[in-house]
Amino acid sequence: MDQEIKKLTPIDSEVPIYCMSTGEESLKWKKLASNYKPDWVQPINSYPGVWARVPDSYYDFIRQVMAKMAPFFAMDVNDVKRVSANYAVVTKSQAELGPYQTIPHFDNLNPNQIALVHYLCDNQFGGTGFYKHRATGYEEITVDNHEHYRDILDNELDEQSHSQPEYIRSNHPLFHRTQYLEAQFGDIVAFPSNILHSACIAGEPPADKMLTEGRLTITSFIVFGKQSTRA
Repeated sequence: MDQEIKKLTPIDSEVPIYCMSTGEESLKWKKLASNYKPDWVQPINSYPGVWARVPDSYYDFIRQVMAKMAPFFAMDVNDVKRVSANYAVVTKSQAELGPYQTIPHFDNLNPNQIALVHYLCDNQFGGTGFYKHRATGYEEITVDNHEHYRDILDNELDEQSHSQPEYIRSNHPLFHRTQYLEAQFGDIVAFPSNILHSACIAGEPPADKMLTEGRLTITSFIVFGKQSTRA
């Protein structure tokens, strides 16, 4: 696996964001995704769609990917504590979205958890955006700033409660988009789970019975034991 790793970190930011392209090597992972609806379940978080299990062999693949990317995050690849992964496909219409599904989010407050989004679709389904909260300037949500951020955000969302729900596509009244990666089949984007980010959905999800022909990705989370340090 000799693919080039591209740095996507915004010019005015220290947040590490990297992308690796796997190209046609990813075709097998799409072929192994189930189109049998009972195999898909509602996620435990606010993801606007459904999840399914990945093959056990995918864990070997994503560990190889992370072994190449770990140095860019100042992580010790030999100190992995937990790896989780699942197929994900967007299914919710915009009218069904809750307030927190219309804004950028963070996955976890743990600075040692790295998220990887593996695109098994192309740019007709949008991409991934990275954001800064306008009122606070926060890009990373931490144990120290989380309470302050949520208090301000909840007040802002209350003031916007009359707005029609819609998927975020670029900037947002409350958030400035600092970086954007357009979906390309086989690309894997990696970043700390505690930074503000969002899937940027291009319109309504397709009303197609073939789930794997929609906005299909594999989302992985890798938890390291050592504290992240940045140069």
